[in-house]
Amino acid sequence: MARAAGRVGRGCGACTIPGMPATTSSSGRAHWIALLALVVLVLGIGVAWRQSRPAKLPETSPRVAAPAPGGEPGEGVIAQALRGLPPATDSLTDSTAYKQRWLDAVRGVDLAGLSPKRRELFLRFANAERCTCGCGFTLATCRESDMTCDISGAKLDALLDSVRAGQITSARGIRGRPGGKPAGG
Repeated sequence: MARAAGRVGRGCGACTIPGMPATTSSSGRAHWIALLALVVLVLGIGVAWRQSRPAKLPETSPRVAAPAPGGEPGEGVIAQALRGLPPATDSLTDSTAYKQRWLDAVRGVDLAGLSPKRRELFLRFANAERCTCGCGFTLATCRESDMTCDISGAKLDALLDSVRAGQITSARGIRGRPGGKPAGG
């Protein structure tokens, strides 16, 4: 009997209950479960890595007329390039000059209650300060081209309030009117 009792608990030591035979199938099942969990973990890491990469956009090549044999551009290439140019209607085709042009009136802003000195002060700041909405225009030209811009509208309102209240009294260092003469004189 002592011999039989010795065989009963021998398989796993602490894993067996005295009086019950040791089974090897539970340790085999644990190995398969651990292996399956490892495979699922590796697959999950692979999927997460793939989804974390930026998506590749298909490469598109612009449609360009084929060059003529011999390396010289053909008539089709020249005509296509000329069609892509903006029409030259006046001297304002340079976008920087257009965006920074001087305006004597700011759309949507009533300057009637200002003295000539304060009106000129307001116009100098409005024509010198850039709008921060990303358009590249001055506050005055942004308002001229886009009445719905919240940024230029709010900045122009604040500028007008500051000029009316006397908080801004000098425009030293600020862009002056082209030609140097105020609007009234």
